[in-house]
Amino acid sequence: MTPEFKIKNKRYTQAKWEKPAERLVLYADIMGFKSRVMDNSHEVLREDISRFRNDWETRMKRFKFADRLRYVQFSDSILIVVNGVDDRMFNLITKAAFCLMHTAISNRFPIKGVISQGTFTYDETRELYFGRPLVDAAVLHDEIKYYGIVVHNSAEATVKAKRTMENRYCKSEIPLEKGSASHYHLAWNLVNFKYKSEDITDLCNLWLDVIEEQVSGKPRTYIDNTRKVFENDRSQQPEQNEDV
Repeated sequence: MTPEFKIKNKRYTQAKWEKPAERLVLYADIMGFKSRVMDNSHEVLREDISRFRNDWETRMKRFKFADRLRYVQFSDSILIVVNGVDDRMFNLITKAAFCLMHTAISNRFPIKGVISQGTFTYDETRELYFGRPLVDAAVLHDEIKYYGIVVHNSAEATVKAKRTMENRYCKSEIPLEKGSASHYHLAWNLVNFKYKSEDITDLCNLWLDVIEEQVSGKPRTYIDNTRKVFENDRSQQPEQNEDV
């Protein structure tokens, strides 16, 4: 039978997870993971990863209600998928994206990712996770040169129509492998741990300070770029379709 759930006395039907359906997909990657493996003992790295995972999974529990969101981690890569593209699913994957960024960066795991949209199969039983959205996200992910989550063009119409001040996305230039380009992206410095609109840039910069002390050279350009994106986003005024 197709799973059903109720929200405010309304009954909704969602697709079976193992069947192809249009879904929102978030693909993210922990940065500098290979260096951490080489520079730390196995036990130290295991403790760091366990601390992050425990913190993240505790915060993610609230989003797993009614089995509308699932996620899986492969080493340093994380895949989060929601079972649809409507308002509820958009809200869910956006909140999960804020949760991932805040938890990862505060635990000294720099991360970047992409939200995309399209037909996707999430078959947990057979460990089959595939579809165009994952490819789209992975390709754009490789171009990004800051810590954050960028919206692929396949999901841009959904983001433009559904974003709010609490599900905050900004459109401004982001640093890429070759130059920069304007993209919608998650404003993870403008929403707090309770998923309410609040400028927490100062706190985010403190987290970046800790990461900065651990790296030199190229990784620091990611930190500098992230701070610039923060400032660009802080300077933007909410657009008309965003709740004030």
